[in-house]
Amino acid sequence: MRFLRRSSGILIAGLLLAALPAGTAQADAPPGYACAVTYASTGWGTGFTADVTISNTGTRTFSPWILQFVFPGAQTFTTGWNATWSATPPSVQATGPSFHKSIDPGTSFGVGFNASGSNDQPTGFTLNGVPCTVS
Repeated sequence: MRFLRRSSGILIAGLLLAALPAGTAQADAPPGYACAVTYASTGWGTGFTADVTISNTGTRTFSPWILQFVFPGAQTFTTGWNATWSATPPSVQATGPSFHKSIDPGTSFGVGFNASGSNDQPTGFTLNGVPCTVS
């Protein structure tokens, strides 16, 4: 929704973003692209293991695909599987492996990782820059 407002004689134009926390911007996904992530983790000693299922809920194929997310605290990525992983704390990135470079509409693919630190769920899951819903 667009709005116009006059303040001290100056016309101000802006974009009203409803239901977003302060300081959060919502990027529009290109038509046909949508994703969902299911995140499950198990803590152990000083770390945790996480399984992430990436689902293409749109009508267009993600190819190649890159999943990105951010650790909310002092977690440190240690190792992962079913993807090529890279991490620059607090950000983590998983790139589709050679045997599964595409995620077609209506399909899912599972990846996983181990990390040290607290077992707090990561935030900001995106697939090729498209924000994913998380469950």
